[in-house]
Order: sequence, then C-alpha cells, then structure tokens
Amino acid sequence: MADDAQPQPGILAEVPAHARFLTFRRRPSGPMPREALAGLAKAAADAGAVVGIGLSLVRECGAEIPGLRTLPAMDGPGFSIPSTPAALWVWLRAEEPGPLVHRTRELADLLGDAFRLESAVSAFRHGTGLDLTGYEDGTENPVGDAAKAAAVVSGAGAGLDGSSFVAVQRWVHDFDRFSSFSPEVQDRIIGRRRSDNEELRDGPDAAHVKRT
Repeated sequence: MADDAQPQPGILAEVPAHARFLTFRRRPSGPMPREALAGLAKAAADAGAVVGIGLSLVRECGAEIPGLRTLPAMDGPGFSIPSTPAALWVWLRAEEPGPLVHRTRELADLLGDAFRLESAVSAFRHGTGLDLTGYEDGTENPVGDAAKAAAVVSGAGAGLDGSSFVAVQRWVHDFDRFSSFSPEVQDRIIGRRRSDNEELRDGPDAAHVKRT
C-alpha cells in the first residue's frame, strides 16, 4: 500500500526495539472489504505500521498485481515448510511493548466485521541487532539509496511504483542443539565468525549465509 509512489514510511525506518506481526483472515460472512481497507489505510499511515495485502484479498477486490504470488510449500529430507497465506499482514513497530498491545486491539476492532485476527506474534531487537544465537543479523542488508532501490518498486508505472513485496517466514530454532556445538562448528553453521562478523572464506555450502 503506497500513496503517490511513496513507500510506507516504516519500510525504510530503523529496526524498532519492539514489534508485533499480525495476520488477518477474511470472515466468510463478512461485508466486502473495501470499506475496512480504507479505514486501515488511514489508521496505519504512520511509521508505526506496515501493511501487506495477500493475493486472495487482491483478487477479491477485483485487482491484479504483477509479481504478487503466494509463497509455495516446500518439502525435503527431514523438513517440511507449509504455505500459510493470509488476507492481511500488519507489522506494528514501537519502542515499548505496551502500545503494540493497544494498537493490536484498535486494528482488530477496526477490521472486525470483515476480518478475523488469526495471529499476533511479538518480536524485539536483541542487543545491538543480533539474532538469538549471538550473530549479527542483517549484515548485508543495504542502506540508504541502495535500501530504497532494493525494497521499493520503481519504474513499473502508476499503481506499482512506491510499493513493496514481503515474504514472511517463521522458523523454530533448536538452541539446545546449537549450543552443544563448539564455537568453531557454530561459526561454520552460520558462515561467519561470531567474534568479528567476518564471513568465512572456506565456509560450507550449507552455511546460513550461503543458503540465504
């Protein structure tokens, strides 16, 4: 969702201290969603919220967005990744957790006739920006103009310029198993040294930084 080719302000803002990720599904017997979406656009116009619209909702509104698709399910030896698309996704951002609770309630009430809140996942910035294994997170994320070029559509014409695409995944971490490995093995699993964040020149192809 963008206005006059300008991205939603929260997309390019710094990672907040606290966040909440909300997913909403359509109520089968609910009213058509346009009025609720218009209210949401007004209520989430600041840097404290980023809104994503799912493919099913776009099509229900009689629209098509080139490039928008549902993340596919994937299966392989020892793992299964389901596909769980939602009609609406909202990323709430704040420096304290309390306002996120109240804003979740406000948006759920605003959308309640047409949408049902399915999940609310709380998040936080760990330390100086580390993942919970202690490694620096987002090392190669672009900044400044490069970040805007990577995250915001441009040159695609009216209706697309200023927009962004988001793919959301949630992973279960086995901290007990990871902690059982030596620091050297942990570095090879990640593909960087925890001590100085340098990428390993001889890191294995299965390392996190290689696979991402």
